[in-house]
Amino acid sequence: MTEYFALSEIDSAIRRTRDLLWPFRKGVWLRIALISLFIGWGGAGFPQPAWSSESDFPSDAFDGFIVPDALPDMAGLIIAIILLIIALALLFMLIGSIIQFVFVDCIRTGDVKIRHYFWPRAEKGGRVFLFEIGVALLFLLLLAALIIPLIIIAGGIAGPAGGISLAFSLLVFLPIILVTAVIIGIIQLITIDFVVPIMIENDCGVIDGWREFYGIISTQWMQGIIYLVVRFLAALGGGFVLIILTLLALAILAIPFAVIGFVLYAVIQIANIHLLLLLAIPYLIIAIPVVLLISVPFITFFRTYSLAVLGRLSPEHMLLFDEEVTIG
Repeated sequence: MTEYFALSEIDSAIRRTRDLLWPFRKGVWLRIALISLFIGWGGAGFPQPAWSSESDFPSDAFDGFIVPDALPDMAGLIIAIILLIIALALLFMLIGSIIQFVFVDCIRTGDVKIRHYFWPRAEKGGRVFLFEIGVALLFLLLLAALIIPLIIIAGGIAGPAGGISLAFSLLVFLPIILVTAVIIGIIQLITIDFVVPIMIENDCGVIDGWREFYGIISTQWMQGIIYLVVRFLAALGGGFVLIILTLLALAILAIPFAVIGFVLYAVIQIANIHLLLLLAIPYLIIAIPVVLLISVPFITFFRTYSLAVLGRLSPEHMLLFDEEVTIG
């Protein structure tokens, strides 16, 4: 009977996760929580304007509002803010790619240190970052090449028929968009779960890592399919449990802040918006680390699990060993 490694290595991954995280060591948990911040498992409310008038805007509502002079400055500021946000997002993604390598080093050695591994893995992390950006852009360009001509054709049809044609075109391509998203997700999953550790073991780039992985999986396609199915189901179940635990923790943390808010509002008569701002900052300062700590066992298990499966698929890439991990 065929042994499917995606199933047989679940117990092993649970045991290794337990060995790494228990007995509880504050430094280990805090470092992995910081790793969690960059590799995944992450609203804001905007007040609506309340108009006192029961009619339309008053005729003098915009008196004194000089659009021509203010608009250029505002446009420049908006563009600068957008560029800053994009730059910060790309920087965050780059750090996250490097941290993927750092996490593998932490798991395989049992020595959970971030700074020790970060700079030696910066180059490989940068390569993975560029690879993932390139894959996403390639698929976006392919989608645009398929969808834009149809939009142009539909836009040239006058009347209701044009709107119907446009809606039908978008409806037809909706499955293609979903399939594309799934393909990108699988590529990213394989890159993180298998190609990253192969890059570490072989000291190679991301393309060579993918070639090596293809050579490994080409004769074990069913093992790969079973892994994707089990990985998806495990992530679904783990995500559900994580959400429940997170909501429960956030609710418990909110109790003292709700009591403080009630007292401040009843005694000092602080306005609601000011009260929310007064309590939101300390609440978030406490809540964010708590949520990250809750995610520690989950991300540790999934990282350990993928390394264990890779070691069974290709003994040459066995990064985990049978002895219990020791914390450095």
